[in-house]
Amino acid sequence: MNKATTSDMDFNPDANLHIRALNHTTVPVRDRYKAARFYVAVLGGEMHHESAPDRVKQGLARSLQVGVRLCSGLEIDLFEQDYGQPNWDQSHPHHAFDVPAETLMQWAAHLKKWGVPFVGPMTRAGTGGAEIYFNDPDGNHLELHCSHYPDHASLPAGPYDKKLTVHETAWPPASLAAEADRLLAESTERMRARRKRA
Repeated sequence: MNKATTSDMDFNPDANLHIRALNHTTVPVRDRYKAARFYVAVLGGEMHHESAPDRVKQGLARSLQVGVRLCSGLEIDLFEQDYGQPNWDQSHPHHAFDVPAETLMQWAAHLKKWGVPFVGPMTRAGTGGAEIYFNDPDGNHLELHCSHYPDHASLPAGPYDKKLTVHETAWPPASLAAEADRLLAESTERMRARRKRA
């Protein structure tokens, strides 16, 4: 590790080995492609890989999954299983994604456009940040977070009613289903083309 370019908050100087970065994180979903449609359409992710169904049949993989890359260094693997999603009223686990302060209101408008129930932007007492909280359609808790929000004092302060982030109806709304399907299909096509070239 190059200690000259790394903050002293980023590594333990007493350790001989260090983690370089997060490679991927996993999220339990009921249908991997329906879940991927949300992460592609709403969060701007790009399909990265998909598991082959015969690998599960042969015992080479435990569950079917697809990987969606949200940004460089952050990939979410959506594993099919009908359990493991957090209850609506629990705070953890949740996944917080870093966004620039100047885009937070745009994200709120974007979530509204896509029919995603959310709370925010809001702040937490004693912090200078701001957040938007929402769930994916499987109930996994998500957050858009910026640590330094210039006008955080003008925002409502938490806590918030977690029921407000629950999807009460199927996602996507019928009026947006074709667009969400198109975005997923195009991202999947790009992924498969990249895989063929590799």
